[in-house]
Amino acid sequence: MSSASISASAGPLDVQSIVSQLIRADSQPLTQSQQRQSNYQSEISTLGQVSSALSALQSAASTLASGTFLQQFSATSSDSTVAAASSTSGGVAGTYVLNVTQMAQARQLVFDKNPDGSAITDQNAAIAGAPSSLTFNVAGKSSTVNLSSGGSAISLSSIASSINGAGIGVSASIVQYNNNYSLVLNSTQAGTSNAFSITAGGSDSNGTSGNTLAGLQQSTTAAGESTNAADALMTVNGVNVSSGSNSVSNVINGVNLTLEKVGQTTINMSQNTANITSTLQSFVGAYNQVVSAINSATSSSKTVGSTPQNTDISSDLSNLQQQLAGILGTPMKGVDPVSSYAYLAQVGITQNVDGTLALNSTTFNAALTANPSAVSNLFGNAQNTGVGNIFNNTINNLLGPTGTITISQNNLNSQVTTEQQLQQRLQDQLNSEQSSLLTEYSNLNSELASMEQASTSMANLIA
Repeated sequence: MSSASISASAGPLDVQSIVSQLIRADSQPLTQSQQRQSNYQSEISTLGQVSSALSALQSAASTLASGTFLQQFSATSSDSTVAAASSTSGGVAGTYVLNVTQMAQARQLVFDKNPDGSAITDQNAAIAGAPSSLTFNVAGKSSTVNLSSGGSAISLSSIASSINGAGIGVSASIVQYNNNYSLVLNSTQAGTSNAFSITAGGSDSNGTSGNTLAGLQQSTTAAGESTNAADALMTVNGVNVSSGSNSVSNVINGVNLTLEKVGQTTINMSQNTANITSTLQSFVGAYNQVVSAINSATSSSKTVGSTPQNTDISSDLSNLQQQLAGILGTPMKGVDPVSSYAYLAQVGITQNVDGTLALNSTTFNAALTANPSAVSNLFGNAQNTGVGNIFNNTINNLLGPTGTITISQNNLNSQVTTEQQLQQRLQDQLNSEQSSLLTEYSNLNSELASMEQASTSMANLIA
């Protein structure tokens, strides 16, 4: 409430105190309106917490409805020194015998002789007769590498730098041994499909020996250090398989293999019950959070104003909780609970006395082992009759434009607006009343002061 200026003229009356008391007495309607607005806003905040909890539950229910959370597997290798295994999405439980007979490797060429056949003793020395460029064919694509950048001499070091800078799928490195240098070229990826060949600036035998590059030659030792590109070869349960890489993801569904060496190992795919249980626990936790939010809302809700149905949310939220609990107690449509799973309680998700849920992972794992398709159908299916489907649709309606939560929020926001408008009118009235009272009592104070002065003067005359 704003304060108007109060006259400070002397007089027998405390005008400011009198007017303040009168205004305070007349301010009760404004204070009551402000309290009602505070209650409405508190309930709006509470409904927001319930809405947020419902959204989290809907997300968890959607995960159950999709059924993909049941397709979580763990992949293990009996001999990780032969091949390491890690699981991805999808997969099928089973055992796979993997026999690696050849590792994938990149093509490698080593050059350790100058054009005259002498050893390379200075990596920065100019190479006699070196061409201005080299041309490679890498994975079927031709690329030219310029060697004479800036007019500087072409050396072992500059050739390596130029090849690496070209980014053509060939890497170059310089190795020093006994004061002699070698240039080593490698395909950046293994496999025959990623091999490179020299098409200009040298000769290529397409093997490990008889190659030249920018005049550089190979000794017998360098030829032995060179390797041809090769694909990984293996069998999976007796079926021949090849791969251009030692990282193999398309041989066993849902498994990434990293080949380490030639040998045999067994890959075992089993359902990852820990991750599946964790997903179910997320749903249980989300449901319990909704129960907690509703209990908190109903315990703190107040009936204020002239239209309790718009402000007392206890009844609506209690009905909402009963609606969600009803889903748990209703058997799945079209499923015989005797021969299959029609209730969450049959797979280990039960309701406590306080309305919250609890998960018995032992019961769930037993049900999943006994009838995995029935468990999947209970949570979600194409007919949208699964528990996850029904929770998803129900919450979608609750939070939709015509849902209980949305309507309650809209009603409360409307009440807040009404109270704010009322407060503005009441404040204007109080400001006007305060101004009138200040004027009235200030004038009275002046008259009383004049009378008091005249009385004093007369008394002095009589004396």
